[in-house]
Amino acid sequence: MKYKKLLNKLKDILSAKRQAQLEKYSSLKKVLKALRAEKKKMEKELETDIDDETRRQITQKLKVIAKQRKKGLEVLQELKKERDGKD
Repeated sequence: MKYKKLLNKLKDILSAKRQAQLEKYSSLKKVLKALRAEKKKMEKELETDIDDETRRQITQKLKVIAKQRKKGLEVLQELKKERDGKD
């Protein structure tokens, strides 16, 4: 009976860890999707006739978004590897 009880506790711990990992994965995907939408919006804004200062600011924001997305995608890939490795 003790052995079965310990296995059940271990299963609960692992499933909680897995659930937290899945939540992190899905929230990260949402953030990346929002960043991609913001990037597209700013790129369209660059196509319009705007002054040089505004263009420079938008370009700077696009660089920041690109770096954030790159880091987020790297973390997402790591989470995906962990998720696939444990299945």
